[in-house]
Amino acid sequence: MWTTGHGKRLSGFEEIEAFTRKVLPGAMAESTAVYDVERVLFLRPDVAAVNVRQQPVGHDGARIADRPEGRPFYVLVKEDGAWRVGAAQNTVVVD
Repeated sequence: MWTTGHGKRLSGFEEIEAFTRKVLPGAMAESTAVYDVERVLFLRPDVAAVNVRQQPVGHDGARIADRPEGRPFYVLVKEDGAWRVGAAQNTVVVD
């Protein structure tokens, strides 16, 4: 499950992949983002809640000051020794 920064709910790999394929090429044409893990809470040894800081940057790595940051929240699940996103919500920061 995934909820976008604008509140669109997506469910299942196919729906998330279709949305990403449609939206990201245009959204990433002039910029990208860096992601920094700010907090991890292990709910169980194989489940973690993760807060992330998402900062928009140009392709040269320079911070884009006039674009809002994001605060993704991920629920990660360890499966067959690998961590995978089980659910996520991306939230735009509004001051």
